[in-house]
Amino acid sequence: MVDLIDRLRGAVFAHALGDALGAPYEFVAKGRDFNVPDLPWIDDLIQFKGAVAPHGPWESPAPRGTGTDDTRYSWNFVDLACSLGRPPSAIDLAKRLLFCWRHPKSVFPSYPHLTREQFSMWEGVCHGILGETSPSFPGIAPSILASRSIGLNYPTIAGMLVLPFMGFFYAGNPEAAYVAAYETAFFDVGYAREATALLAAAQSLAVIGCEPDHVIEQLLNLNPLSLGGFFGKPYVIASLPELLLQAKSFSGIGLAEFLSKKMSHYSVYDPFRAIAIALSVSRAHFDDPWLALQVAVNQWELDRNGNPIRFADIDCYASITGSLLGAFCGSCSLPDNHIEKVSSSNRNIYNIDLRITAKRFIDLVLELSSN
Repeated sequence: MVDLIDRLRGAVFAHALGDALGAPYEFVAKGRDFNVPDLPWIDDLIQFKGAVAPHGPWESPAPRGTGTDDTRYSWNFVDLACSLGRPPSAIDLAKRLLFCWRHPKSVFPSYPHLTREQFSMWEGVCHGILGETSPSFPGIAPSILASRSIGLNYPTIAGMLVLPFMGFFYAGNPEAAYVAAYETAFFDVGYAREATALLAAAQSLAVIGCEPDHVIEQLLNLNPLSLGGFFGKPYVIASLPELLLQAKSFSGIGLAEFLSKKMSHYSVYDPFRAIAIALSVSRAHFDDPWLALQVAVNQWELDRNGNPIRFADIDCYASITGSLLGAFCGSCSLPDNHIEKVSSSNRNIYNIDLRITAKRFIDLVLELSSN
């Protein structure tokens, strides 16, 4: 029997595993990067040897299991929540993201420049929501800054990255999880905010032991903020049923191929794409989480003929999937050797101790649930 503690621990570690599994391959193109005619099937952690960048690993070569900004954001979320003693609000989150940008040495002392670069995309929108002007965007009113997201005028997965475990504070209460995530994701635009809220709602059900089919059924009938209107339901819950029904016919490699083709017209950063992958993969393989993460990470961008040309934003898809999948299966179902590898690598590179992170998060959730 998987208990609440193991499900919470599973979410933290499966998130990190998904991130590390995809990190060496994110946006890697066929032929150019691996000198092979076809993209490989990713099925193991490998060393990162690519170029260091603000949103990727911060060392190259980096040991197997090293994460990207996804893992750094998840640590940041847990650290913020624990410092507050409660789930963060929109204002809490904005202040924290600005702190990371202003004081990078206080966050990741060994990488101040890369830290500032990672968090620089949040500077404008965070100043805006706080009613402040931005040094990076002189002359733009705070009200405009607050509406410009992270500089991309289309829905993205940003909310799922900086609020990776929000739903677990509301175990068994998907409506409350939905509302809290929606309110906190002030920077999300369009249906991204709905997708972020639905991920939190799914987590709130998975962590109490609900199976994926039941979670999906509940999500498709969830709309506590009455989104949508005259022209129909909210975008995500209106679009999910057909895709999830079709995906049910596939598993393993076939499911990876189906999802890549079915959503090839979406941006690689699209939140509908991310939550559809997380739900489809968790339903198909929650009893085999390592295979589930492989399916989540083997997602491709396609040419006009439907042929894979490069991997998509796969570390993000797999980490987002992991944050839900881990709650379904618990850490007891994850490979011990891989848990040890992501633990040691992220501790050595970023001084992020995932075991301590998981314990702090678990202790806070248990404390709040007992009050």
